[in-house]
Amino acid sequence: MVSHQRTLQTIAICEGIGIHTGQSVKMSLRPAPANSGVVFKRIDLPDAATIEAKPAHIVDVHHATTIGKDGVKVRTIEHLMAAFAGTGLDNVLVELDGEEVPAMDGSAAPFVELIRKAGLKRQMVAKTYLKVKERLVVESDRSSIQIVPSERLQVIYTMPFDHPFLGEQSVAFDITRETFTNEIASCRTYGFLKDIEELRRRNLGLGGSFENAIVIGEGGVVNGDLRFRDELVRHKVLDLLGDLYLLGRPILGTVIAHGAGHYLHTRLVREIQRHLDLEYLAPASSGVIERWARPLLQPERSLEVAPL
Repeated sequence: MVSHQRTLQTIAICEGIGIHTGQSVKMSLRPAPANSGVVFKRIDLPDAATIEAKPAHIVDVHHATTIGKDGVKVRTIEHLMAAFAGTGLDNVLVELDGEEVPAMDGSAAPFVELIRKAGLKRQMVAKTYLKVKERLVVESDRSSIQIVPSERLQVIYTMPFDHPFLGEQSVAFDITRETFTNEIASCRTYGFLKDIEELRRRNLGLGGSFENAIVIGEGGVVNGDLRFRDELVRHKVLDLLGDLYLLGRPILGTVIAHGAGHYLHTRLVREIQRHLDLEYLAPASSGVIERWARPLLQPERSLEVAPL
């Protein structure tokens, strides 16, 4: 398990379309100091407002995860956050000239490749993990998500799709950098043809296309082949990893989700943060979540992210 915090070696830049706004946006990932975490910066605004990626700043979870502060928002951060989590990138400044992270191909793979090309640099500060010591459960109607103690991060995810082509899909992963890169990062977001008109009436999905989403009609996928037979539920795992990374550090535990989405993901994140806040105010009263760090290893100049 990695002991050092990490940032980028150099600046990484990409451009794309926001899947919900339909607007073109340029994004720069910049190295950041140790302990700064993930910070978004809206350089299109006069004061270049910044928003720290943390649970207190979650403002909307309808069809994507949006953070905001003082009236300024950044939308659809989950795929980028998943790439940070999956590659072990702790500290980064994300500059945007619009309000939504570019969709790219609808997965986290382009962001992983961007990080790989920029390279990772070790920082001489210990990486802190959150270790779950007691079961936490969040439920809503027939959907649920829970996290139970484990020495590593594992995800068991089941999605009962109301579609004859899809049925119920389930996956289970031990989350490592290799697993994320090879089995999860390339899995794309998806939508149903029958929902497109309603989404656009609500000013959502305005940038959605056959190039950045799996589109499903009555007979199945209408825009090419799936990358995995169960790509849709794998994408739910990707979303979950991105939402969990709003906690600001890796978490050790087994997450079991059934029919969940951003709403339940972020409710679990808020519940974990609530226990962390309780421990901070009264260290002897909780003990559900433990902050844990390994001793630092000998310094090395850089780390590589495995190519896709």
